[in-house]
Amino acid sequence: MRERIVKKLTIMLGLFLFLIACQDKSNHEDPQEHAEPVSESVTADETQKNGLTSEGDEDIPPVYIDETNYTGDELEIVKLMNTRLRYLWEEDEKGYMSLIDPQSPVSGMSRTKVRKVISMSDITIQEQKKLYQGVVEVTELKENDVESSSIMVFWKKKVDGDSAQWIIADID
Repeated sequence: MRERIVKKLTIMLGLFLFLIACQDKSNHEDPQEHAEPVSESVTADETQKNGLTSEGDEDIPPVYIDETNYTGDELEIVKLMNTRLRYLWEEDEKGYMSLIDPQSPVSGMSRTKVRKVISMSDITIQEQKKLYQGVVEVTELKENDVESSSIMVFWKKKVDGDSAQWIIADID
């Protein structure tokens, strides 16, 4: 049964990535315009002005996602994303791995710290037979001033009933 869920998830993610790759690149409209952005795109000058450079500012904490814009399951997912950001920053691999589903292909923590989430698509939550699945595309600014985009997948298992918590299923 688990293999079917993983297979469906893989197919769904593949289709999602295919649709993103097939978007018309000649469209000059900002692709994040209709999504709820976390913040504006950050240039290198703005990064230095805001104290986000990697030169000697190890103790400046990351910029977390503003949780006031979310409610319900979306809020729980954003809190989970912020906790992930904190564990990455603190280099707390044990804490980080506690956020990851045991069946996840994520096998360890990235060694590059994330300074902030630059943009974020709407969180899409779908009900499946045995779980709820949340998906969000994010662009993060890493400590080395490199932007990185990924798709984050979250699960909330129905078998856990009222005590069910969102957990990270995959980061691709």
